[in-house]
Amino acid sequence: MEKVKVLCKLKELMDEKGISQLELSEKTGLAPTTIGRLYRNQSSRFDVSTLEKLADFFQLTTITELLELKRV
Repeated sequence: MEKVKVLCKLKELMDEKGISQLELSEKTGLAPTTIGRLYRNQSSRFDVSTLEKLADFFQLTTITELLELKRV
């Protein structure tokens, strides 16, 4: 049976905006370590307030703009 992995599209969003991890941390108030883990898809949990801050910063309207499911 295939497993499902949740992937964060943060790297793509940051590349589109031309923003660094440090800049994103400063502008959202999120810890640099949190940004780094999401950027590298190394998070096993997603905090709702973190997702809200990122969605607000990038002006996202759906969660699929930030997260996607991948079968592995």
